[in-house]
Amino acid sequence: MYLEDSDATNSLHALPSMHEDGIKIKAHKLSILKALLNDRSQLSVSIQGIPSVFATIILAIDTKNEWLELDELVDNTAHAALLEKNSYRVSGRLKGINVDFSARITSHEKNGGLIRYRSTLPDIIYQTQRRASYRAAVGMMSSPEVHLILSDNQVIKGQLSDISSTGALISVPNDSPIGPGDRIEQCIFKTLDEAMTIVEAEVKRQIEADYGSRRKLGCRFLNLDLSTTQDIQRYSAAVERLNARRR
Repeated sequence: MYLEDSDATNSLHALPSMHEDGIKIKAHKLSILKALLNDRSQLSVSIQGIPSVFATIILAIDTKNEWLELDELVDNTAHAALLEKNSYRVSGRLKGINVDFSARITSHEKNGGLIRYRSTLPDIIYQTQRRASYRAAVGMMSSPEVHLILSDNQVIKGQLSDISSTGALISVPNDSPIGPGDRIEQCIFKTLDEAMTIVEAEVKRQIEADYGSRRKLGCRFLNLDLSTTQDIQRYSAAVERLNARRR
């Protein structure tokens, strides 16, 4: 398969940069690869020395022998380069998350006129949140306490239910003096590494509980700087990895 010319002319710089904090747990990596396989997710392939990005999909995964198979690259130059270089990098999207990994081609075969590339499984898979609506659910065991400081200096104690780089769902007592439209001067919580995070926020919606004494507030973060955004993204990714281990 190949990408349209407008998408295929950007080289490696078209793909997101990888960060050091990647997924190395085998079970978690396999769950991501299987999801890409089952969803028939299109993957963008880049090869060193080729100033283009090409498309493929995962055709099969062998968890016992630890290999996966990729669909043919129709472009002859890309095909030759892939077999020569052996290594490649792919980028794809899975449920609003950008997935990146590198691996090596170990062999290839032609079946029914189509070429299939056999590859090693990636040592590390990197995930980056790209869609504001995606939020990682925070489990009860790791749900941190949140302190909400309002404009009149009232302090409300809540709990984090889920989080993304742009907002969070926060559980508060039913009698808390806060609701949609209210501004939170400081939303303070600790991440898994006990680092303190402080952000401004605005309550956008409210979810009434069917029972119990609590309700949930959908909050949007405001005026985030790059450093804080990256801290929250790393926390969200860590929460998702923790969830995967418990599945």
